[in-house]
Amino acid sequence: PPLVVADAGCGEGYLALEAARWADQVIAIDSSRDVLKRARQLARKRGVSNITWREGRIEELPLEDASVDVVLLSQALHHVPKPEAALGEAVRALKPGGTVLVLDLRAHGQDWVRERLGDRWLGFRDESLEDWLFRAGLEDVRVEVGARLKGDPFTVLVASGHKPGGTRRAGRLGAAVSARGSVR
Repeated sequence: PPLVVADAGCGEGYLALEAARWADQVIAIDSSRDVLKRARQLARKRGVSNITWREGRIEELPLEDASVDVVLLSQALHHVPKPEAALGEAVRALKPGGTVLVLDLRAHGQDWVRERLGDRWLGFRDESLEDWLFRAGLEDVRVEVGARLKGDPFTVLVASGHKPGGTRRAGRLGAAVSARGSVR
């Protein structure tokens, strides 16, 4: 079905561009005006026109209540002071039945990322991420390992949940994500 997707913390827009291939509309949000400028240029270069670019913080999304079907938070939560607040904002912006999809790092000990990459969190424990999603008001919460390369100190977690009510318009997205492995 046609979906409205918010890519919260979109960075240079690579995931927003991928989502634009299957979504009716993508709203890409980032706090950096310079990063959004580069993302817009990349979208123009690739001929993608169904993305709206907005400057804003993921803890205060520039979205109306219950206005999107999917909120993507890819490698964004570990950059904010209060990840729980960002998840609460994602749920606020979701239509009933909508999906929050989080891709972020599992807890790690690579302290160098704080200074070099501006990370505020050294990833998240599976249980913490699961708890935050439930407390944000989501149901059918899943937290799974999404990717881990041999020798790489980072493991990517894929977490998802659905806002109660409505019809799950993003059902195939959630099913594809949750088919990757067991719930942690």
